Amino acid sequence: MDTGNSLIERFHLNHPIWLVAGGLIAILLIALLVIAFKSRANKSSTSAQVVIPEFIEVFSVDNAIFEIAPYKEDDDSVIDEYTLKTITLTLLVGLGEYLTKMHENPSDQHKAMAALGKDLESKGVYPIAYTQWNQSPIQGIAAKVIIDGKFRIALLGPSLAMARATTAFPYSINEVVESAHEKGNTVLVLAIDGLAYGVYEISHSLQEVIKD
Repeated sequence: MDTGNSLIERFHLNHPIWLVAGGLIAILLIALLVIAFKSRANKSSTSAQVVIPEFIEVFSVDNAIFEIAPYKEDDDSVIDEYTLKTITLTLLVGLGEYLTKMHENPSDQHKAMAALGKDLESKGVYPIAYTQWNQSPIQGIAAKVIIDGKFRIALLGPSLAMARATTAFPYSINEVVESAHEKGNTVLVLAIDGLAYGVYEISHSLQEVIKD
């Protein structure tokens, strides 16, 4: 007596319904195994993925000192602080127009100057008319401006170049120049007709971009 055959016949296991059901169960098991494998592979890929942080450059105006009367013996050399800020922004307006026409990346000096311009604008400073604007990577920027009805030559540039283009810096300006250099910050000196009237200290740092 064949026990195997008797069981198949007894429970009708050879019926087409059972064969279809068995096939469906086998397909379901295979599908579950594939899903489980893919899920585990995705988790491994996510955990192994390296997140590279992104940073942006930040230029900040840390200090600004003005000497409204650098040449004590001449009252005509007296220029108030707001006018000095106005002259600075006027020079930087010309720089903004120049940078829009450049076909290369701006230097750190240009970036520092652009940050200074934004800082002055945020404080309610407005530019005035100017003419004969020009710039040099070494010397900085220069233009002719009108102050109290007189044409003056204004310059804004790095302290080392400005030291050669002006008389000796006043003590207050020289102190900021030395301190800023020790910290590795950018130093821009404002000069008018060969006299140093102001100094700006601008720091440079990297800030991580926080993404949601």
